Amino acid sequence: MNAAHGHSVRALCMSDRDDVACVLMPAWAGEMIDVYDTKGIEVDQVKAHGDVPRFHKVALRSLCVGEPLHKYGEVIGIVSAPISRGDYVHTHNIVSAKVGVGR
Repeated sequence: MNAAHGHSVRALCMSDRDDVACVLMPAWAGEMIDVYDTKGIEVDQVKAHGDVPRFHKVALRSLCVGEPLHKYGEVIGIVSAPISRGDYVHTHNIVSAKVGVGR
């Protein structure tokens, strides 16, 4: 439980290949996020480096520029700025792998 905000932050990781998890409620900088798999089993815990909006991604591992980013077990983007474990992952640090999006 994150006492400062009175709730436990949960996130969902869709595949064991994923580099990110989706937070199910907002996470504030410094909060611990409990990461669950699709079977409801807690598989990780990560500390948020910054605020992460509801239904957005938090990094489960550090990634370098040019590395592929995985969600759903598939590549969804390419890292465009260094990402550390616990960082908010969005258009400021990845480019979509979809043709023409974010370029």
